[in-house]
Amino acid sequence: MRGYQIQRFRGNGCEIGLYIGKQVKGRFKSIIDHFLKAMDRAYGLDFNRLGKEALAWLSRLPEEYQLEVESLAYGSAVKLEKIAQWLYCDRFISGGCSSFIAFVDGVAWVGRNFDHAGSCLWRNINIIEKEARIPAVIFGQEGALFSHTGFNYRKLWLHYNHLPVWDMPDSDEKTIPPFVFIRMALENCNSISEVEKLLQVTVRDGGMNLFVVDGKNNTHAVYECTRKGYIKRQSSKPYIAGSNHYTATTTPKGFKNGDRSSVSRLKRMEDLLSTMRMEDPYRDFIRVLSHPEVEQNLGASGTVYSNLACPSKSLYYYACNGFPAASKAAFEEVIFP
Repeated sequence: MRGYQIQRFRGNGCEIGLYIGKQVKGRFKSIIDHFLKAMDRAYGLDFNRLGKEALAWLSRLPEEYQLEVESLAYGSAVKLEKIAQWLYCDRFISGGCSSFIAFVDGVAWVGRNFDHAGSCLWRNINIIEKEARIPAVIFGQEGALFSHTGFNYRKLWLHYNHLPVWDMPDSDEKTIPPFVFIRMALENCNSISEVEKLLQVTVRDGGMNLFVVDGKNNTHAVYECTRKGYIKRQSSKPYIAGSNHYTATTTPKGFKNGDRSSVSRLKRMEDLLSTMRMEDPYRDFIRVLSHPEVEQNLGASGTVYSNLACPSKSLYYYACNGFPAASKAAFEEVIFP
């Protein structure tokens, strides 16, 4: 039995939301409630703030995605406010996630541990084929329209790790959450240069350590993104890694740039990657992701899913049915219908 499930949705924006909603109808409210309780245990949710701010936040999304969320609410028979809270609560997390891009014989591999709350709730892969958009594949929870991780039919892989920011948005400013940016980039970008152009014309409401791999030509980029700006990181080594702090960006005096966990996870990844013989990329890279000083297990939160991918070879592995996922779940090849 597979640890993940794949679902495919086709149509215009209204239909995408409606079809996903119908797929989870009768279960969606329980899924959301379960996740909000997990978030509360892990991070301590301010439910008053959720109630006051979530719908206003939703109204600032691009209109095409607002329509999808509204259709999701209609199709699932779950109140729009409840779905807005489910999406909005992501801003309460303070850190987590470890990632690398490494080259073996000129071929790019990407690995990532996604750290969050809600173990075994992140077992879903949605294929979204929206009219007039590039089809996108996203990893996450059932019912998800957006994701922190995905790739498109142009062999473009994107994911991000959370970064703290110092330039918070005004209450009425039009911004895009990083997980919405991922979906937007996957559906509209054919190349790394087009992702960079999208960074230039959007304002996000959070920071991103953004990893991009183009499997068409084995090129890559890692961007440290604040709300309005970004720095493209450089590396002279056959790998580049990142966690939840800035390494190339000058931060303001007094700003807390990540924490000890972020620094130690990055160092351990770099140490492991630098000494690896790369004889068996699948085995070697899983060893990096599952290392106890890279993977996280904080009890109520930690590595809820892990990805290993080689976009140029169309190889995608997903570990999600165990906690912490990199060491306790099987890395299963994703076989698409």
